[in-house]
Amino acid sequence: MALVLVVDDELSFRFFLKALFETDGHEAVAARNGTEGLATARRRRPDLVVLDVMMPGGGGLPMYRAMQADPALRTVPVIMLSGVGGGTFAHGLSLCAAAGEDVDEPFAYVEKPPRPDRLLELAHAALGGARAGNGATERKQTGPEGPDARFHRTGRTGAAARAATNDAKENERMPYKILVVDDDPYIVKYMVDILSDNGYATCSASDGSEALEVLKRERPDLVTLDLEMPNEWGPRFYRKMTKEDAFRDTPVIVISGLSGIHLAIRNAVASLKKPFDPNRLLEIIRETLEKRGELAAGAPEAVQ
Repeated sequence: MALVLVVDDELSFRFFLKALFETDGHEAVAARNGTEGLATARRRRPDLVVLDVMMPGGGGLPMYRAMQADPALRTVPVIMLSGVGGGTFAHGLSLCAAAGEDVDEPFAYVEKPPRPDRLLELAHAALGGARAGNGATERKQTGPEGPDARFHRTGRTGAAARAATNDAKENERMPYKILVVDDDPYIVKYMVDILSDNGYATCSASDGSEALEVLKRERPDLVTLDLEMPNEWGPRFYRKMTKEDAFRDTPVIVISGLSGIHLAIRNAVASLKKPFDPNRLLEIIRETLEKRGELAAGAPEAVQ
């Protein structure tokens, strides 16, 4: 596992990059600008830095120049990631060279928005080609992102959605159980009402640490997961969850207000952006659990 330092002034992009690298099995830390990033780099000694160029309070080029001047940080690979064209950055480096500074080119320069698979490919190369974690670069997002619909606080959905989801467990004695993980108590209440009204058993948690305890105690059939939460956020919980043999195949639906959420946990069955369409959520849950039930029914029985 490598330590990756992400330096970007945009909050949602910092969260996205942290999630991307943590899902790939690395530890990730973040900084808001070059000044903060340089201090973090000197304190934590990262194995890789992903660095934005244009940032208030200390840009990427000054931080990169300072890293190049520091013998302890000079060999740390840097992937520049910015909306500024690569030619502009190259011109900045040429000015440094003209001034007599010994500044090498960064390991790579990627213009925003990056392709996640390409960014991870570059990270693996920068780290010596070692694949960390459990092969996250080969995972693919299979679920669609839901429509931008408003929340309905009534906790009820249409009769058609209710009838469709009730069919999922028509012949079962016990209902499917769903774990709702979100730090907003109103959203938890809203989702629990919807799920309960449609025949599902529910349990809930307000952050990743609590969710792991509830997961082990309740053994849910499916998890809905927010990303941005206090104490322990969604991707870190997911990484711990998938290390447990009992929960590695438990389906996860990401529900978050962050941009680029479909890239955060790339083998989630679906990613819905808040505010989401409850009918779409119920449809995804029904299809996922029906498929899971079919797979279980087709599994060979254990030999006694």
